[in-house]
Amino acid sequence: MHPFRLWYIYYYMSYKKVIFYIFSAILIIVLSCQKFDKEEPIPSYIRISKCILLSDSISQGSSQNNISDIWVNIDGNRQGTYEVPVNFPVIAEGNHSLMLRAGVKVNGIAASRIIYPFYNSLSFDTTFIPEKQMILTPVFTFKPETKFVWLENFQNNGFTLDRTSKSDTILYIKNDTVNTVQQYGVFYIDAIRQKFQYKSTEKYVLPSNGSEVFLELDYQCNHPFIVGVFVNKLQQSIETSIICINPHPQSFNHIYIDLSYIISQNTDALDYNIFFGASLESGYTNGEIKIDNIKLIHF
Repeated sequence: MHPFRLWYIYYYMSYKKVIFYIFSAILIIVLSCQKFDKEEPIPSYIRISKCILLSDSISQGSSQNNISDIWVNIDGNRQGTYEVPVNFPVIAEGNHSLMLRAGVKVNGIAASRIIYPFYNSLSFDTTFIPEKQMILTPVFTFKPETKFVWLENFQNNGFTLDRTSKSDTILYIKNDTVNTVQQYGVFYIDAIRQKFQYKSTEKYVLPSNGSEVFLELDYQCNHPFIVGVFVNKLQQSIETSIICINPHPQSFNHIYIDLSYIISQNTDALDYNIFFGASLESGYTNGEIKIDNIKLIHF
């Protein structure tokens, strides 16, 4: 074949490749522009500054709580979990079904967040308007099937805690300096009286079938203290620590303590006592531990 014809064929084929690549690049750019030029949906917003617990003070105990999270579903689909207070966007417009559930930190641990099983969820229909903010203050209540087997708020003449043989100090009842009609329990330890331990006066039969069992309480302390159970079996009582609560001296804090695991591991237990205790630790000269609004609940 003539050299000129070979060169022509080579040039023609190369030219076609160049045209193909240029065309492909233009097509990609056009499609990309169409994709990015697509109008983005405009969100509406939900703002939740706090959550409220409504409880019957006589049959359900204090309304003190520590609802830390809100779990949100829209039309049955999970929207997300948010730490309160929060202002979050929602890609929705018009009428929709909204569900809110209260979340807590189990044993006060930030990494152990759950929907608290004893609180009712809130469900209602609402209208979302783009760019508009919906301000909500959810009010939760206890589920009617919740059993309140022990309530102690230190408001009566006596209290439902007994001193054990390990304790060389006693539990006192003090008036709240802010709200003087309220009282709390407090114990002190120091170099002379170094050990405290009180247990619930009653023994409680608790479900070992995997059902949730929680102990709630308010506390304020400048020294660590222990919350645990006496597992009462036929021939022995086993002292079992559940959690060591670290100092929280500035104000009262509410905690949700999960007892379900230890109870499900002791199916041969007859019943349980709850106990609170502390021993003066190295580095401390004294300790002051306040407790209040104790609540033992299960289904």
